[in-house]
Order: sequence, then structure tokens, then C-alpha cells
Amino acid sequence: MTFPSRLSLVLAASAALFIAGCSIQQTGSSTTGQPLTEMEQVSQLLSQAETAAPIRSAELKAEAARILMRLDRKEEAALLLEEIDLQRLAPALQFEIAQLKARAALEKEDGRQALKYLQQLPESTTSTLLPEQQYSIGEMQAEAYRFQQDRLSELLQLIQLSSYSPEDKAQTLHNRIWEILGELPSAQLQQLSRQPANTYYEQGWYELALSTRGATDLSSQSKQMEQWQLLWESHPAQRIAPEALQAIAQATTIEANRIGLLLPLSGRLQKPAEAIMNGFMTAHYNAAREGRATPEIIVLDTEQFENPQQLYQVAEEKQLELLIGPLRKEMVELALDSGPAPIPTLTLNTVLGKYQNNIYQFGLSVEDEAIQAAEQMWQDGHKQVLMYISAAEWGQRAEAAFTNHFESLGGTVLDSYSFARDANYSEQIATLLATEASTERRKQLTRIIGERPEAEERRRQDVDAIFLSAPPQAARQIKPTLAFHYAGRIPVYATSHIYTGNESAIEDQDLNGIRFVATPWLIKEPSNAHLQLAQQQANTNSRFGRLYALGIDAFQLYPYLAQMAASPEAQINGETGTLSVNSSNQIQRQLNWATFKQGVATAQ
Repeated sequence: MTFPSRLSLVLAASAALFIAGCSIQQTGSSTTGQPLTEMEQVSQLLSQAETAAPIRSAELKAEAARILMRLDRKEEAALLLEEIDLQRLAPALQFEIAQLKARAALEKEDGRQALKYLQQLPESTTSTLLPEQQYSIGEMQAEAYRFQQDRLSELLQLIQLSSYSPEDKAQTLHNRIWEILGELPSAQLQQLSRQPANTYYEQGWYELALSTRGATDLSSQSKQMEQWQLLWESHPAQRIAPEALQAIAQATTIEANRIGLLLPLSGRLQKPAEAIMNGFMTAHYNAAREGRATPEIIVLDTEQFENPQQLYQVAEEKQLELLIGPLRKEMVELALDSGPAPIPTLTLNTVLGKYQNNIYQFGLSVEDEAIQAAEQMWQDGHKQVLMYISAAEWGQRAEAAFTNHFESLGGTVLDSYSFARDANYSEQIATLLATEASTERRKQLTRIIGERPEAEERRRQDVDAIFLSAPPQAARQIKPTLAFHYAGRIPVYATSHIYTGNESAIEDQDLNGIRFVATPWLIKEPSNAHLQLAQQQANTNSRFGRLYALGIDAFQLYPYLAQMAASPEAQINGETGTLSVNSSNQIQRQLNWATFKQGVATAQ
């Protein structure tokens, strides 16, 4: 037999017992009367399997494999199980061995091998299995698909399991299904829902996901969920909804009759504050015109207050039920350091790494853009990247956020370079791309051989993509400089700083091919509120114009903060992005992607 030689590692631990001629009793104890160690038990079982009949031999090897897996000796367990031929066993033992084989493969995160083992079970066997055994096989198949990163097959397997899952496993199962559905692009979800061969369970899950995704706000989302419940009374998700949906249904909206809008109406932030207030009040007036109940707005100048305690004292005196603001970062940080807020507070700036009960942080954070760029570059298959970043404070924050997130995904930042306003882009990019080293080598060869070598200058070859965070004027010089240094075909991803917001095809020709994140306010068709403000202000289609969008979204957001905090999947499609609330009560923005084509920013 090949078994002893293939399992030399298994037998090595107890070989001394056999070489010395010690006999191991079959009662589970050694000749000394002491209980056997687990490895001694493995040796005993394998010794018995050598002379046992085929079915008994398989049972003994299976028991030995269980012990090895418990001892975290997965490779040896897998080798042992390979020796067992399922075809010669009774159905019950076929299931047991196939299950052990699959679990051993899954322990090694080998999804392909696990599926192979499970597929070896004859159909005559699977049809006779108990429901709990069939469920166990389905769970392992879903896990195997996960290790293969085949999310659609995993989803279909989980949905099939949901049709007969035990009560104690249904919640976890439905949460997993909902998580995968949330990852699917809307177009793919629509396509899946139109397939005529869908089962009742598949169609119900697809339509539930589409009903929540199609809603523009949480209010309409709740209504669409109610309509789904009427149509799918017997669906498993009706009986036990995913926890994310339960959270939306259970959390109440924030109803405030008097709101304090906290803004610096003087000083260096006066202009940004006025833009935010204009956006906020435009949304407020539009809601009133549509017949919606609207709160009374009390505007407070935060330049008149030294600390958050004074703000909350005035809020109590004026019987305010919710605060929107402050804007100044220092005041936001003080509020976060002062303990839980006495009333719900939606700040208009963010402080990373800080959290406080009843305080929600909202702002135009560059970190959101850098993280989204890192995710997109990774999804596009770019594993090794360079960064060329503005030396300004916002650029350094973008660099830190991108690096942390990209490396957490498994990517590598090969090198990074920060540039100032008066930078020599050519020299810096030559260093970044290592073309100056190629030039220097060529000069050395010329000195050595006395004539100009034919070898061409070249850049480093390990770069998949470049992350750029630069204002438009700098970017218009940087992109051609990249091409000059043989990097014209390397994909470039950028933050929103690259785009002025105004179409300028001639000036932006040099930006062609760059993909960048952009707020819906600047890249999508203007909303009614946007058009209204554009009639009054000349700077709405600019980076400054995003502040109007921030004010509009602050008004749209506040009623749903508790619901959004209860479910990370709850979203609102806003002017500044698709908005959600993370576990730190920070509003996260998912922006749109755009690409410069013939000098024009084109939404994707």
C-alpha cells in the first residue's frame, strides 16, 4: 500500500512505539495503563485499519483524520482521507467521509478541491440524506465558492439553503445573502431578476434588493419594502429579514421642530458658511413648497462662542431639538472631546478617529475620495502603484488615507512623491519613475565605450497605476510630463481636485485619460435646487460650489441619521455623493467616477 509512505509525517510521532515492539491495547490505553495521547490513538487506529475489512478500515481512517484535524494537522488529515474510496462504502459512510474530505480542504481554503469532494457523492446517496445533512453539504459548497471568489455561485447556493434553513441558522444566512446582494452592481441585479428560470426564492431576494436600492431616500425605501412584503408573504426573508433591513424598520426618524444651524458668520470661514446656509435654506424652502412639514431654523453665529458647552446652553435656552454644525474643525473636535451630545448634532466637518454618542460627522473629506480611489484601483487589478501628491495639507491627508486603505486590501505603494507649487515636475517624476537612473546608466556607458549606445532610456517596469492628487493647473503639466517619461500609458486615478467644475476642453486636453472621483453636484445633471442656486450665484459650478451641495444634503440627511446609523447599508443619494453612516457615526460619501475625454469630464 502507498498509505504508510504518504503519511510518514503522521506515523513519525509514534514510530518509536512500534519499533520498540510495544503493543498498544485496543481498549484505549497503553501497556502501562496510562491513557493514550491523541497521536498514539492515531497510530493505533491506522494500525487497525491496515488489517480491517474495507468498510471498517474506512471508519478507522475517518476517526484518525478527525483527530488530526483537531490537532491542526490538516495536510496529514487530507492525505489520509485521500486513501478512502467512497464508491465502496454505504451511503451514510459516504456522506461522512465526503464531509470530512471537504472540511479538510476548506480548512486549507481550497475551494476547488472541496467542491470536487462533494461532487463525488453519488446522486443516489444525496437523495437519501437527512435534511440537516443536505444543509451541511450546501453550507460547505457556499464556503467553497467563497474561497474561489465566485460570489454569484455562493449567492445562489445560499438562497437555495434559505428555502429550508433551520430556525437557528436563518438570521446569519439571510445576513450573508443580503451582504452579497449589496455588492452586486444594479445592472447585474436587474439582469438576474429578469431570468425566466429563477426560483421563487431567488426572484424574491432579487426584488427585495431592487426595491430598497431603487429608493432615493429612506422614507421611500420603507414604503417599497412594505409593498414587497405584500407580494412575497411566504418568502424566507419575510419571516426573518436581514438585520440591516430590520434596523431600518425599527429605527425612528429624528423629528425636530426647532433646529439650530451653527455657522461662523464672520471671520475666515464666513464665505463657505454663507454658501452652506444658502444650500440648506434652499432645501428647506423647497420642502415647505412641496407641503412637507418643516422645522423652524434658528441660525447661530459660532464665532460668538468659545466652546461647545456654551452652544448647548444656548440650544437649551432656545429649546432647540437638533443642531447642524459647527463648521470650524477646532470646534468640532472640542465637541467630540466633550462627551455625549445632549441633543442630536450633525457637524459640518470631520475629525478622523474620533467618535461620540449623538454626534454625526459630515463634511467634504478628501479621505473619502482617496479610499474610493484605492478600492477602484484594486478592483481594476492594479496591485503596485505610485503616488504623486500635492504637498498641501489636504494632499498629505489623501496620501495617508490612500496608503492605509490600499495596503489593507493587499496592494503595494511602491513610492510616493509630494510636490509644492514651484515644483520641477520633470525632475520629480523622473525620480519617481526611475528614468533619471536610466539616463545616468546611458551616460556611464557612453563614457566607458566611447560612443552613444543604442539602448533607449526607460522607466521602471513594476508600476500598474498612478494615484494623483493635484489641482487642475498642476495636473495639466503633470500628465504630459508623465508621457515624456515613458509613462503615458500607465492608468492615472485622481481625486476631485483635478476638476474645476467648468468645461474647458482646450485647457483640459492634457488631462485626457485620467479617471477621477467627482461629486454628483459637479458631474451629473443639475437638480432643481442646483438650478435655483445657479440663478442666484455665479460659482455653483466650481469646487467652492460643493459647499451649496453640503448645505442641501445636511437638510436632507438629518431626519434619517438614526436609521442610517442602525444599518451601514442604508443610503441616501445626495448632491455630495451616495451617503451612508459608518460605525463611528461619520457620514461616508461614495462619489461618481468620471474620465477626461477630448478635454471634457465625462461621467461613467
